[in-house]
Amino acid sequence: ESRATVLAFVSVDCPIANFYQPTLRKLAKRFEPQGVSFFQLHPDSDLTPSAARKHATEFGIISPVAIDLNQTLVRRFAARITPEVFVVTPDLATAYRGRIDDTYTTFGKRRPEPTTRDLEAALTAVLAGKKVPAARTRAVGCTIFLEDE
Repeated sequence: ESRATVLAFVSVDCPIANFYQPTLRKLAKRFEPQGVSFFQLHPDSDLTPSAARKHATEFGIISPVAIDLNQTLVRRFAARITPEVFVVTPDLATAYRGRIDDTYTTFGKRRPEPTTRDLEAALTAVLAGKKVPAARTRAVGCTIFLEDE
């Protein structure tokens, strides 16, 4: 039984999303044994399955990867940036939405180390049955362009 689900919107050609792949892998290894499921979603419905597989191999992605055909989940969660993560509880409530951590302050401006690890804090709170300290943060990265419906 999943205690929480992380949906991470990523992109093969977003350098910030790719920068965070090792962090997402580390968090998945830490939190999956505690009942957290991780999924990576590509918002570009033109991405081919082989390109998504190649990206997963190149960046050592261990979580299931899906292409969000018709941008159904992009629209459902109003995702606008890659990488942007959502922590969803079993009752389908969004407990957290935003950045993975604060390494990037703006596009192109990066700290040597994060001072706030938002996704990690959100998962720790959800698993402890507590309120997430900052339920929404501003994701920094590449814009998700909505395709025509």
